[in-house]
Amino acid sequence: MSAIVISPEVRARLRGAGITPAAYLVAIHLLIDTDAQGWRPCRELVAETGLTTHQVRQVARSLKGAQLIDQCRRYANVQGRKTTETLYRLKGDQR
Repeated sequence: MSAIVISPEVRARLRGAGITPAAYLVAIHLLIDTDAQGWRPCRELVAETGLTTHQVRQVARSLKGAQLIDQCRRYANVQGRKTTETLYRLKGDQR
């Protein structure tokens, strides 16, 4: 398992926001395995963090309130059904 490197400015932003441990966990997961633009779907965060969908959305709301993340919705095809999914990324993490 390789180490996750958190840049000093991201670490300072997270510490300065006074967020919960669950929010810190989600923020760390937003640093790894993102797509080319840095986005991560909510369903992947649920699968990897062990939090429920409701908990991930609550955490995302608090991170968004602290202006630490961006959020968007896109159309998706899940098991043959058209739906929308929510994606998150840390602000300033565009690649």
